[in-house]
Amino acid sequence: MRLNPELKLRKVGRHSMVVDVCSDNMNLTNVYVLNDTAAWLWEAVAGMDFTEDTLVDLLCCNYDVAQEQAREDVRHLIEKLRNANIVLDNV
Repeated sequence: MRLNPELKLRKVGRHSMVVDVCSDNMNLTNVYVLNDTAAWLWEAVAGMDFTEDTLVDLLCCNYDVAQEQAREDVRHLIEKLRNANIVLDNV
């Protein structure tokens, strides 16, 4: 999978937001706020193909989290990101 290349992570104050920077008229009805961990994962895989395992490994290597918990959290995050077209499956 890959992050949608039409979307960018922007820091606004203390919030990390995913916005569409490719459209001529920015539509702010589709702005997504990520928590710090999700924003960190975004930055870690930006511009590359990745898998669920990639995200789980990143979490386990950088945070004090059990692999089972990391996998559950990653699956939940990926589901939300797919539903919002933030994460795209490779074609």
